[in-house]
Amino acid sequence: MKGSSLRRMGRQKQNKPRRERPSVPNAVPAAGQAQRQRMLHIADMLDLPTTISSEQTGVALEVAAVVLAGDGRGAGDRPAYVRLTDGSVKLLPEGLRPWARDVVASDLDLRAAGGTSVFPCRVEFGVVDGEAYAALL
Repeated sequence: MKGSSLRRMGRQKQNKPRRERPSVPNAVPAAGQAQRQRMLHIADMLDLPTTISSEQTGVALEVAAVVLAGDGRGAGDRPAYVRLTDGSVKLLPEGLRPWARDVVASDLDLRAAGGTSVFPCRVEFGVVDGEAYAALL
């Protein structure tokens, strides 16, 4: 019965076909994209000074870029960030998300038409009458 231990009583084990599993995308973000996602995740909120009137100025920062989380389309529920020229990243308050979308769209249109980007540039941030504002200087 030496051969029987290998083939149990004449029956061979049949391989069952594998069940199809739903495919899970195995997308690994590029090194730069992964670093950007980590940087956006740990960004601090931009502190906006409250001004009493429009004659007072807020804080002026050297902005290298305005960044929208995700693909930048859709509702205003996606966070927006500013990357400063010193390399730091600041999360914009919710009230400045429409401004960020408009600035990014305008900059893309300008570059598509053959112009140069408006960034880096100085941007003034603040709060007047309870409303956050940002203005390119």
